[in-house]
Amino acid sequence: MKKIKKADPVIVIAGKHKGSISTVEKVVDDFIYLKDVNVVKKAKKGEGFVKKTLPLHISNVAYYLADQKSPTKIWIELTSKGKKVRIAKKTGKSID
Repeated sequence: MKKIKKADPVIVIAGKHKGSISTVEKVVDDFIYLKDVNVVKKAKKGEGFVKKTLPLHISNVAYYLADQKSPTKIWIELTSKGKKVRIAKKTGKSID
């Protein structure tokens, strides 16, 4: 089970876009695509300039708690029924 999934709120903690808050659009291996973050213009023949979203490494983002307005780490815990659940380290509450 991955700690960060599609549609999770995240904050960028390192790099050029540090401090940006966004949602995850897509997760590919160790890279994630964020909505409206790390967007560049790419020249395409016959189409002109096209906006393209580039991926960020998953280590450069942290899960964002909107109610506390702060990033948090996530750990995975097994329930008594054997199901894996993501838990926010700051609050101790389940995510999902």
